[in-house]
Amino acid sequence: MTNNTPSTLPISICEVATPDGKVSYVTLAAPEDAGRQGLVSQQIVGQLLDAQRTDDLFAPDNFARNRVFVEFMHDVIRKHGPSVPNLIAAARSQADGWVYVIDGRTPTPEGPVPPEDIVGGFEVKQGEVVADSYQANPNHRVLSPRGFFQLDSVLQARLLDELATYR
Repeated sequence: MTNNTPSTLPISICEVATPDGKVSYVTLAAPEDAGRQGLVSQQIVGQLLDAQRTDDLFAPDNFARNRVFVEFMHDVIRKHGPSVPNLIAAARSQADGWVYVIDGRTPTPEGPVPPEDIVGGFEVKQGEVVADSYQANPNHRVLSPRGFFQLDSVLQARLLDELATYR
């Protein structure tokens, strides 16, 4: 399992006027970039169901994830995961089996990890990560009661780099 110290995500809210009314998108795009260039689906983590909520704005029951973003995130992990140092080290230490990408928000990274905090996994053979073996965990939640997902710092940098290509 790998769980390098995660970085803080640059989460922002962008309000967009649509034919159906105002929508509040949770995005990884800088507000000034979104206002100047608009948003693409890959930059939208999800949407707030009630942006006027006064208790816990970022509660899981007030959030709808964006499937396009989730697929994009898993594609980035699939592409860059085999080159992440912590994943490589974990693979070498176990020889055969699976190494898992663990969400940095999990309270028990070295113990039992809740299913919503397992992002996905790579198969390992003879201490090497098997190319194209990544399996996304359908139970992973981009927002849980402990907050938004937190990737390994290397994977997060790759995610943000790839999102920057949409500017």
